[in-house]
Amino acid sequence: MKIRTSMTVATVPLPELERLQQQASQWQRLSPRQRIPYLQAVKVLARRHATEWVTLACEIKGIDPQGLWAGEEWTTGPLGLILKLDHYLYALRHEATPPVRRWRTAPTGQAIAEIVPRNWQERLLWFGVKAEVWLQPNHPPTQGSAYRNPPPPGVAVVLGAGNITSLCLADALYQLVVANRVALLKMNPLLAPLTDCFRKVCAPLIEAGFLEIVEGDAALGEVLCHHPLTQHIHITGSHHTYNRLVWGETAAEQALRKARQQPKLTKPVTAELGNVTPLLMVPGEWTESELAYQARQVASALVHNASFNCIGAQILVTAAGWPQREAFLNALKAQLQGIPSRPAYYPGAIARYESFLADYPQATVLSPSGEGTIPWTLIEGLTPTANPRIFQEEVFCGLLAEVQLPVNDVPAYLATAVTFVNERLWGTLGCSLIIDPRTEASHAEALERAIAQLRYGAIAINAWVSLAYGLGCTPWGAFPGHRPAAIGSGVGVVHNSFLFDYPEKAVVRVPFQLPVTPPWFYGHRTLPQLAQAVIDIYAGGNPLAWLSLLTAALRG
Repeated sequence: MKIRTSMTVATVPLPELERLQQQASQWQRLSPRQRIPYLQAVKVLARRHATEWVTLACEIKGIDPQGLWAGEEWTTGPLGLILKLDHYLYALRHEATPPVRRWRTAPTGQAIAEIVPRNWQERLLWFGVKAEVWLQPNHPPTQGSAYRNPPPPGVAVVLGAGNITSLCLADALYQLVVANRVALLKMNPLLAPLTDCFRKVCAPLIEAGFLEIVEGDAALGEVLCHHPLTQHIHITGSHHTYNRLVWGETAAEQALRKARQQPKLTKPVTAELGNVTPLLMVPGEWTESELAYQARQVASALVHNASFNCIGAQILVTAAGWPQREAFLNALKAQLQGIPSRPAYYPGAIARYESFLADYPQATVLSPSGEGTIPWTLIEGLTPTANPRIFQEEVFCGLLAEVQLPVNDVPAYLATAVTFVNERLWGTLGCSLIIDPRTEASHAEALERAIAQLRYGAIAINAWVSLAYGLGCTPWGAFPGHRPAAIGSGVGVVHNSFLFDYPEKAVVRVPFQLPVTPPWFYGHRTLPQLAQAVIDIYAGGNPLAWLSLLTAALRG
């Protein structure tokens, strides 16, 4: 087989890339404090255009803008961007080396930076939530190297995702603020209706020549990536997209190039490429209230955004000897039976769902399915030696599988579960671990050992791991170690607003049961109002917004 040479169209001049290249040096000449007005203006514009943004997002996803599901678009859309901007502004005010609240050392010898809460505002906003970043072993706890040793002035091309609407803008901002490069964002065609709104939000950066936002298909993306003016590429999507771009169109071409170590694309590429996401249910003795709460938590991790999330719940890991296993599964099924099916807006989802059903005929359909929707579906009682497809492929739709581990006690469960998810499940992006406070107190050492051994870029204790994304400050990306020829969940991170040079994993800790409904829970009755109050706090400076926030939180 002959390996094709790079595309000749990659040399076609693109005015957007040329404008960015002309301003790349100017961006690097700006001090951190000189960049603050640009980001502050974007934050104000995100608030101004928030309603337009959410309305368009709802239209794309088949959601009633005034309905229950619209709250998701408020929290993951304009609010998600505003939180990240606030953290970046904090970093720039501290000359790209934001202070860490507290440092400590892990039993492994790694440095751990405790970063949330930063202040009284976050103590109120993220009640009971703590976040820390574990740095890579044998690396210094340094920050902001792209400012101390800037890369050659150049353009980063960002190939945007099509599911979470703020994600593509956040990826572009990461290139500007943390990686110290100007950026061109190519919108995913699914989110193209948002392009004009995003240009209005990012107008200060676009008018200064530091950012461009374009529309186009996969062919344009390939042209942009191969263009001589492109210095770096960032992808959020699937490993199939990464492999086609880096190694070739067909599986045969990819295999040959990998064997010869001749990638089609030789430029630096960072990527976030999804995950088969596990939720580890540590056995304990739970009250009826706790069973219902955690069942709602797991259901929420499945149904959010119609399960079109790179860390949507996929594998529920239980202990076969847990006396409350059946009670928990019954509570989970009751939750899912009460949640309406959602439009399957993401291309290919229905065919993928039907393909998995064919491989797992024991699956139980728990909700009615109408035309163009996918019902919530549960596969119970799998063992670690079951048909491995669901362990190795991202479902990316409303299908959840339960895996029973042949253990009875907590230490055995933690040790077995860590080995199972590390070695049998595809991906290293994120996982959740649910443990009640009584069990945690009795097995604190085993829990901390499990956290240290889990090979995931983000770990959430007693919360869906999406919270690590939603906080807007913790590094988000695969666990370090993937290679281009075996890319897994990807390489590199985004967000990372504390500008750590060598992050390994983020760990978010949440109380087992919060006194108010968490914003990531399905059925939060006042989520749009809650999100708008937080937006007003962060982008409007309105002190009365705290009253709106309190009211929405208590009524949720």
